[in-house]
Order: sequence, then structure tokens, then C-alpha cells
Amino acid sequence: MKINKESKICISIIVTGKCNCDCEYCHFYASHDRKKYNRNIDLKLFNRYIDYINYLKTKVKEIKVRFSGGEPLYMGEDLWKLTNELYAKTGIKPYIMTNGKLLNKKIAQKAKDNNVSAFVVSIENPFDNIRGTEKTIDTLSRIIESKEVNIPILFGMLVVQNREFKDLYRIAEYFYKKVKMIPPMCEVNYLPYISPTKEEFKQLYNNTKKIVKKYNGVCDISLFPYIIPEYYSNNLDGNEYLTEFPIDDKHNMLNLSNSEIIVKTQSQINKSYAEFDCKDTNCDWYGSCKRIKWVWNMDTKLVSKERKNQDYCEFKKVLSNAFYDALYEGE
Repeated sequence: MKINKESKICISIIVTGKCNCDCEYCHFYASHDRKKYNRNIDLKLFNRYIDYINYLKTKVKEIKVRFSGGEPLYMGEDLWKLTNELYAKTGIKPYIMTNGKLLNKKIAQKAKDNNVSAFVVSIENPFDNIRGTEKTIDTLSRIIESKEVNIPILFGMLVVQNREFKDLYRIAEYFYKKVKMIPPMCEVNYLPYISPTKEEFKQLYNNTKKIVKKYNGVCDISLFPYIIPEYYSNNLDGNEYLTEFPIDDKHNMLNLSNSEIIVKTQSQINKSYAEFDCKDTNCDWYGSCKRIKWVWNMDTKLVSKERKNQDYCEFKKVLSNAFYDALYEGE
């Protein structure tokens, strides 16, 4: 991938390392010490990011900015200073990635008044208890209350473990009945990853197919975008990429020119969306399998990179077949 005038880039700025939850599968605290990063972003670094965003605007088709953490709402008034600073200097209204614990009607109004474009709320499986997370029903009640302000509130990824593939349709039904939306569902693909069994892959196929058959055309269906991004409603043309700006200056942006940083950005995107050298050219889905998210190219304590690549292939076939069969069966 080469950054060009057709590229659409979402920049995720980690604005804080503070958080009011302790989710057991958290990606951020898997690689950041909670005590060391118990702080907000340095303003000098934040303003350097703004300067670079203005430069990048001249090179690409579209830029979105996401504020993430940690938990951005935990920053209090300091968060609105950043949202206003970004908008004043770039014309971009960021959206906020949040666990929803502090979300309410007052905060939603505050966000709308301070140039926030939307909230994306992480949500949990209502039929499972994940250590350190909020109860789903409590988060949903805050979302429903906050929607009165008329600011877009969307779901972030709902992480499902392999043993929960049998419950996918049940999960979709639950959310649609409550709020007329279905959250994006995502496999556990990071450090706690384990390979699914044949039976779990079968459950994944059957339930994905049921969801697509019932809800296609009724609401957005964004299932497993780390594996089948071509079905993800936000990225149908395949030109949108996410890259992260960290809370500390590990990319040395304070000492580099914008033209030097764009080379780093492109390198980071290519690492995050690596080319996938699949040998199975006879696979029905070979043409849509050119890039693979970075999480599938990493070893964990339990599973090697090579095995994860094999699992990725099986995920791709199972999920793509489920979508295809649901959409075209009987035509």
C-alpha cells in the first residue's frame, strides 16, 4: 500500500493512559505498564501530531481522527481542550473511543458542544462475564440516555471467545431488540488467542449465516472485520487504513520533518496490513486475501505465527462462505 490521493486514513491518537476499567483482554495494557502510563498525552507531542495531520491532509483523500486510550472520558475537562484544539487547527472533529462507563446525557451534550463528531462505545457479550468490564445492560442504558442529545453513538468491537461462536445469533438478537443495532463482533486475536476446534468453526459458519440472512438490509452487519474487511460497511472500497499515534514519542516525531514522518506512517500501515503470501491460489477467496492484519502475524505463548496464519485461512473461508451462502442461497 502506498499513501496517495485516494487513501483514506484514520489516525488513532492515544490521548491518555488512564482508565477506569481493567478488562482482562485489554490490548493497551498488554503492552503498556498501567502505572507508568497513568497520565495524559504531552501537549507538545499532541500539537506535533496536529501539525502532521495538516500536512497529511494535503496528501490523501480523507482523514478521520479517533481519540483512544486508556479511557478518554476519564480525562475530564482536559479532553475537551484537546477536541477543540484539534478542530480549531485542522477542521476535523474527532470521535471518541470509550468504554462507556462515564457516558451520560450531560457528557454527550458536552462532547457535542466541544466538537466531538461521535462516540464509539466498546460493548461486551451480555451472556458472558469478562473480568474488569462493565455490565452490558448498564452500558446500553447509558447509550440510550445519551442518544437524546443527537450525537452519533456507535458500537466498538464486541470480543467473542471461541466457545461463544455458538451464541453469535443470540447476541445479535439481543442487541437488535434493545437498540436496533448489532455491534461488530471480533474474535480474540491477540495474546489470549487459541485455535478454534472444528466444531467451533462449524458454529461460527452457522451463526454468521443466520445473522446475515435475517439482518442484511435491516441494519449494518459488521462481523469479524479483522478477517473479512471487504464486508465491513466503513471500508467497502478497501482504501481506508488505521494507524496509531502513541501517547509517547516512540516514533521520534518531535525531531523529524513531515516528509520523513509520512514514510514512517506508510511503513507502519504496511506492517499493520501486511501482504499475505497465500499459496492456495485455487481458494475461492484468494483474490480478497491479499493483506492480513498484524495480529495474525504474531506469535503468542500458546500459538505460533505459522499456526495463526493457517487459522486465519480457515476463518476467511468459513466467514466468506457464510456471507455468500446467506446472500445468494436460493437465487
